[in-house]
Amino acid sequence: MTVSASVEVKNKLGMHARPAMMLFELVQGFDAHVLLRNEEGVEADADSVIGMLMLDSAQGKRVEVQAEGPQEEAALAAVVALFTSGFNEE
Repeated sequence: MTVSASVEVKNKLGMHARPAMMLFELVQGFDAHVLLRNEEGVEADADSVIGMLMLDSAQGKRVEVQAEGPQEEAALAAVVALFTSGFNEE
């Protein structure tokens, strides 16, 4: 099964290197595959910092987050919480 949620990019600089690295490190702690998709349909695995930078997601844009695997619910909740916090940049 796959779980998903739509989140808003809240941090001022959008998805740049620091938030991408934070997200990468976060998902490493879960037994789940996490995929991000921007409003234009570009997809990136959360275990690829370069891929996430290619999403070109600025403040105010929405990103669809999908998680699949044994810890999908926990992984999705953690990723949503990180986006909601604005990656602690505010």
